[in-house]
Amino acid sequence: MLELFFIRHGQSTNNVLMDQDRENYLYNREVDPDLTENGFEQTELAAEYLNRPHQNNGFDPQNRDGFGLTHLYCSLMIRAVKTGTAISQKTGLPLVAMPEVHETGGMFYAERGEEEPKLIGQPGPGKSYFNREFPDLILPEDLSEEGWWNREKEPREEYLDRAQSVIDRLVRGHAGKNHRVGVVMHGGIFARMLTVLFQIQTPKYWFLMNNCGISRVEISDDGRPMLIYMNKVDFLPDHLVT
Repeated sequence: MLELFFIRHGQSTNNVLMDQDRENYLYNREVDPDLTENGFEQTELAAEYLNRPHQNNGFDPQNRDGFGLTHLYCSLMIRAVKTGTAISQKTGLPLVAMPEVHETGGMFYAERGEEEPKLIGQPGPGKSYFNREFPDLILPEDLSEEGWWNREKEPREEYLDRAQSVIDRLVRGHAGKNHRVGVVMHGGIFARMLTVLFQIQTPKYWFLMNNCGISRVEISDDGRPMLIYMNKVDFLPDHLVT
């Protein structure tokens, strides 16, 4: 059995901007936003919650007996790295970068065009930045100084294929080993990962994840996925549910 815990990052400055000015959000958003003060508080509470002692008293569909995570991954977007770092420091688990769980679209900014917005890719931080700012983060061996993204905006047509490749990597690395794997990620790619896991055909849907929401999916040894719960935020006080 493989247990996957998908953890959305803490509140970012872009999340606040979206709530304040949805109409102009695309043009005013930051390429790689930081956490807000609320976001930092959320990450600390999530880290404490995920670090509760694991009792291992049999089937525990709400993790009342703790989590007992064995592995921890995060995307290389700053809001996910900082969220993952808080969890890593609290649990003592090594934090491993998994660039492919970045948010849909990748690193880009937008300019107004005559008819359609111009979406311009940005490289993102490189190896020396992460070594300096997050020295305990385990980076991919092939990460260069040119930045981890370094391409144009990811087209929508690639979202589901990437989601499938992430699932394939997690299953290939952890299935059949009773691993409990935390993945700090983003709302858009999380929705696409559920899409491929449960073979959803309709294009008109969404799966909401609050900031630092936790969703648990189990994959049996024969490959059958089971959604145990989604968007757990009962460890957060009301004012931090964003």
